[in-house]
Amino acid sequence: MKKNTQKLLLCAAALAVFCVSGCENVKKAAPFAAAGSYFGTVPCADCSGINLEVILNADFKYSMAVLYQERPGTILKSGTFAWDEAGTKIDLQNVNESGSFQYFLLQENKLVLLSPAGKIEEGVKTKDYTLTKIDSPAAGSGITARHWKLVELNSQPVTLGKGNREAYIEFSLDGRVSGNLSCNFFNGAFTLQKDGRIRFAQLASTQKMCVDMRTETELLRVLQNADSYTLNGSQLILNRARMAPLARFETKYLP
Repeated sequence: MKKNTQKLLLCAAALAVFCVSGCENVKKAAPFAAAGSYFGTVPCADCSGINLEVILNADFKYSMAVLYQERPGTILKSGTFAWDEAGTKIDLQNVNESGSFQYFLLQENKLVLLSPAGKIEEGVKTKDYTLTKIDSPAAGSGITARHWKLVELNSQPVTLGKGNREAYIEFSLDGRVSGNLSCNFFNGAFTLQKDGRIRFAQLASTQKMCVDMRTETELLRVLQNADSYTLNGSQLILNRARMAPLARFETKYLP
């Protein structure tokens, strides 16, 4: 009887070690399985929808871009993320105090946005809150989910003219580009190739008139003519063929 009890205790101890080890392995393996870029449009209370882009890295770091449709500017966030014990729910750290866009449920090649309480609310259709893993040249290119400020145009430093805004550009995983030309907001489409080539198309902007339109005119021309790009640390450079850089942008947002 005593021997049987000892065997049972040894088996229980071994099972406990196995379970702890198994849970740790799940938590360690989860980031590698989930690593990638996810994109989707989720419902919005006072706009047509919210374009949501989440990039998860295997080192437990994330970056996020949130764009409310019909509104200029993208909200950018970055930080670290944690997993629950099951390795199925993600907690993005330091997103905001309200808990919005903080919790996600991991499914095969998908992320489902959860409520600020970390749950799927009753009556909610999960398909409306699902982000899909994106496999495209833009994913992993290093140019999405960042705010690129124009600092140099045709080899000349950019200064802010009277009544002008900061000129910037932002890229989305779904192939959309938007920003400000220094006076007017613009949007359009872009395509990337893995050899560093880029093309802009379907560019459109608002029609406001500013006192100084020189930066706007030149930047729009650059976007129409650029055919390649290079990344150099925190800098994005748009080029055409082997000519001098057409435009140089800088970002302070590095995932």
